[in-house]
Order: sequence, then structure tokens, then C-alpha cells
Amino acid sequence: MPDLPVRRMLMYRHGVGYFERRGSFAGTELRLMFPRDAMDDILKSLIVLDMGEGQVLGIDIETPEDRAKQIERGSIHLSDTRSLLDLLRDLRGRRVRLSIESERRHGETGEETLEGVVIGIDLDEKEPLDKPLVSLYLAEQHEVRTVPVRRIARLAILDDRAAADITYFLRAAQSEEDRRSAIVRLSEGEHEMLVGYIAPAPSWRVSYRLLAEPKPDGGDSANGGERDIGARVVVLLQGWGLFDNQLDEDLENVELTLVAGMPVSFRYRLYEPHIPERPLVQDDVRTVTAPVEFWAKRAMPSPPGAMAEGVSAQYALAFAAAPESPAPSPAFSMESLERSIEAASVGEERGALFQYRVAHPVSVARGRSAMVPIVSRRLDGRKELLYNARKLPRHPVASLRMLNETGLTLERGPVTVVERGDYAGEAVLPFTRAGAEMIVAYAVELGVTITEERHAQRVMAGLSIQKEYAVFEEWDVRQTRYRITSTLPDAVDIVIEQERLAGYDLFDTPAPAEESHNVARWSVRCLPGVETVFTVSERRKTSRYEEVRKLDMRQLQSFLHDHYLDEATYDALRHILALYDQIAERRKMLQEIEQEQQKILARQQQIQGNLGPLGREGSELALRERYVALLNQLEDSLSDLLSREKETRAAIDRLEQEAAQALAALSG
Repeated sequence: MPDLPVRRMLMYRHGVGYFERRGSFAGTELRLMFPRDAMDDILKSLIVLDMGEGQVLGIDIETPEDRAKQIERGSIHLSDTRSLLDLLRDLRGRRVRLSIESERRHGETGEETLEGVVIGIDLDEKEPLDKPLVSLYLAEQHEVRTVPVRRIARLAILDDRAAADITYFLRAAQSEEDRRSAIVRLSEGEHEMLVGYIAPAPSWRVSYRLLAEPKPDGGDSANGGERDIGARVVVLLQGWGLFDNQLDEDLENVELTLVAGMPVSFRYRLYEPHIPERPLVQDDVRTVTAPVEFWAKRAMPSPPGAMAEGVSAQYALAFAAAPESPAPSPAFSMESLERSIEAASVGEERGALFQYRVAHPVSVARGRSAMVPIVSRRLDGRKELLYNARKLPRHPVASLRMLNETGLTLERGPVTVVERGDYAGEAVLPFTRAGAEMIVAYAVELGVTITEERHAQRVMAGLSIQKEYAVFEEWDVRQTRYRITSTLPDAVDIVIEQERLAGYDLFDTPAPAEESHNVARWSVRCLPGVETVFTVSERRKTSRYEEVRKLDMRQLQSFLHDHYLDEATYDALRHILALYDQIAERRKMLQEIEQEQQKILARQQQIQGNLGPLGREGSELALRERYVALLNQLEDSLSDLLSREKETRAAIDRLEQEAAQALAALSG
């Protein structure tokens, strides 16, 4: 779109960019071209403004169909090699005017004009290009004329629909397969145009350089050794923003802004037409005597929506060309790195977005990428050996800890660490707001080995009685024992980092040096060649309920011995357990009584079955009398069992009541 070059770009981290085109334009139709896969975002975000005296009248968007489908919808289909023959073929039934060159006679040529309706075209298969004939029907003369195509000098299409179809074909033939056009219709005159839109774009990236040097005053090194673990250092942090130009044009003198943060963005289907499926309802043969009408509610116009103005922070960044470098040295210094690349930033925070606005215009050729410095600042830092088994088991990691005092929010990106001019390792700098702390872990310290032992146990903390339950208070204890072995020549401090368990408290453990985000850290001094053991103990009190009747005398004696029960409570519980033992004995007696009752009832049923077929004379009468006497005896036994059952149940109720009263007294 050379008429409106890109003048401003905002590149985001989540796959989109904001592009702003500005320039002067004369005419009534401004043609804009966009990638086809960007059309949904274009329709969602396109802003067209005339900053001058003109007006924007409307925008025509090219159909989403590809070129072949667009052409197929029309009545004119022209090939690349025989377009005139194809045109005459597709003009069948359309009215045309032909200007025909007459046959040459004595070196002179003339033209004849024929006006009629195209009947068709005839081809010679052997010579399809030299001898085609077109046939016209001359309605007024009721005559059909045949004209060699090679003699047609001009062709005028007199049918408006046919002319429109040719225009449609030519416009469709101009469309690009991977691009679509939008035509902005403008008022007459000169225009100062501004076109802004969101479109898919590669995420801009950031990479950092971190140069660490000892503090000039020597810092506060714990050991003064070569490794300087625990020492204060000065850190030079430099950041470079990397972006790509994947537009179909060169970018020249563009205002570039790299946006950090995460604005909400999504894809929404707007470009592809969608016709929802509707149920098919068949017509029936019934009729009504009069039209059936319903009053329609008048559609209320929607209130005009206000465009939300983006809220962001802008940081102007200026950078200078690198001056002449001095004579090469064995290792580059912090001063030389600062001197060769400088980035200045100013601005303020607004909302959730942070912008790095490059102070000088940027020019990037099509298909090329560019890097611009976005931050360069010295920071105070501290070297540490940091250990967290969830992140790296067995060995601590050499780390640099510092505050983000750049005044900017730093995006997440890789960082290369250089110590005393030499490569020391790599890390990923996390997303860090201004003033927040950041830890860069860049190298594994193999000279220190750490193993972990984890233990869990339940420890009784107390006992109380609540109604018929014994409430046990217990400590759920979790211990992590760190065994640290160092082969380094000097003593070092290892920072142990451990995630805190929710709801657990520390005990028998030194207070952590720092604690935040459910993570605690302890600094542990480790001597060379000696195993250092450090234990983190955490506990949480829990309660467990158990029926008193399920306790036994052995448990009571243990509780008394461990001072969880006093003598009075012990005696009361022993009496209650004795009552429960008596209740258990009587329940066993009830079971025995029930078993005897079942046996008697079964015997009675058997005897009654035997009585049925016996007669009342002779030996059968004697046998009947014996069975009747036996039934009377069994009935007497049942009566005795019922009396025993009643007495036993009464005893159980009395014992249960006595036990409940004793438990209530303990609970009170």
C-alpha cells in the first residue's frame, strides 16, 4: 500500500500488532490490501479517519471466496491463451456490435459494422486459432451472418448485464489468492488519511546481557575465596528487543513501540459468511378465511458504542551508535559495554500494559529482522548458591539476586551471564515489574551435593472426652532432612529454599531468613569436607474421634502413663469400660436367648406338622397326647425365655444409662 505507508507500529507478545498508516491521498477510492488470514482481525479493528476536510463514505470488502470460486459465480470465464474466443462463446444470446475489417482489395482496407445477437462460435479443431467463426443473428433482417474472428477489429458489448459480468471477471482476476482488498470510498478532493488496524504479527522477543563484576570495595564476601559466593556485585543489565518485518513492504522511518504485558485478544469469525441451518417446514393444504397477522415490536436503534481507549505506559528509548572501540583487551569490561551501547528510557506506568517506545524512527527491509536496545542499567546484586529440589535435585545453582531498579517493567526473556569478562551461564529472566526482586540462576555448582530425607509421623498431643467419644488431638509432623556435602576449598553458604505446607507451622527449626509466596529460605553454612545436616520440621494439629466403648484397659493405662489422663479421669473411664463389658455380656446373653427361642419355635412347628394326620383313636390317640404334652412343655420354656429376655434388656438399659451419665460427667 504505497499510497499510505506504515508510520507507526505497536508490536505485542501474543501474536498481534497494531499498524497505523498515514499519508495524503487524492481521489474517491483508496484501495487497501491485507493478508487473507488477517481479515477477521481487520474487520474487528479497522479504523479509517480523514484528518483533513474530506469524509469517509464507506468501505467495500472483497469477498472471502478464492479467485476460482469468484470467477465461477460469473457468466464470463476467460482462459489465459484464447480469451477473445472464450468471450465470444460466453456472449451467446447477448447483443454486440462488431467492427469488421473488409477484405483487402488493391491494398485498401475498410470497416463494416454489424449489430446483432451472438449465436455462438465455431472452431476448426485442426486450426483453432486461425479459422474460428462467430455467428450473429440480425433480428431486423431475420438473417444470420458468419464472420471470421480474425477480421474483428472492435467489439462493443451492448448488453449491460454482459458488460457488468466482464467487469466482475476482470476484478476477480485481479484478486490475489492470499490477499484481499478493502476499498475506502471517499468524498471528492484531497484527503489526509489515517488507517489503523490490528493484524496477526510475530511476537517481539527480548534477550538480555548480564555482566557481573565484584564491587570496588570488595563487597561482603563470606569467605574471600575465588568463587565469591555471597559477595556483593555490580551488575550491568542490557536488554535488546527483537522484531520481524513480515509485511509485503519495506518499513522506513517507522515509530516503533514494543508492548509488554498481556492485553486480552482473541480471534472472532467475521470475514467468512455463515448461514445457520434452519429447520425445513413443509407447507400444508389447509387455508384460513382471513390473513393472520401479528404486530411486530419496533426495533430500537442500538446506542452507538464508544471505542475504549487503550491504556498503556510508554517508555521512550534512545540509543546511540557505538563509538570507536579502544585497543582490544583480554576481557571486555562493564565500562566498555556501557560505552558502546546506550539505551535511555523515560515514561510512566498506566494500567496493565508497559511500552518500550523507541525514540528514533526505525527502518527495516521487507523480510528482515531488527534488534533495538531497550534497557541498559547498572544494578546492585548479590551472588548466592540456591537450592530447591523441585527445580533441580542434588546440586545448588549459582544465582544473582537483584532489584529491578531500571524503572521499567522487564519482559520475560533469555539472559546470558558474563562474569569478569567470561561466559558464565544462561538463564531466563522472569517478567518483573519495576522495583520487584529477580533471581537469575545461571550455573549448577557440582562441588556441592545435597540429598533429602523426608519423614512423616503422627504424634499424640492431647485427649478429651466429648459425650460418648474420646477426642484425640494429634500432630501431623512432616520433616525434611538435608544432608549437604561440599568439596569446595572454602566454606560456603547454601540458601535452602522449601515450599511451605499450607496450615503447617515450623517447630524445632530456625526462623527462615526470608519467607514469601509460600516459600521459605534458610542460609546454611557448609564447611569443606564435612557433611552438614539441616532439618526443617513442620506440624499441624488434627483431631480424631473414637467411641469410648472401643477403648481397652491397655490403652487407658498407656494414656495414664503418658500423662494424657489424670487419676480421676482414669478411674472414671475404667468404671465406664467395666459397664460396657457388662453390657457386652448381657448382649451376648440376649443372642443366646434368641437362639434358644428359634430352636423351640422350630420344634413346635415340626410337632404341629406331625399332629395333623394323626387320628383320635387307639395308638394314634396316645401319640397325639404325647405331642400335645411336649408342646405344653415347649410353651413353658418360651415363657421362661421371654422373662429372661425382658430382665436382660432392662439390665442393658440400666447399664447404658449409668455409662451415659458417667460420660456426661466427664464431658462437663
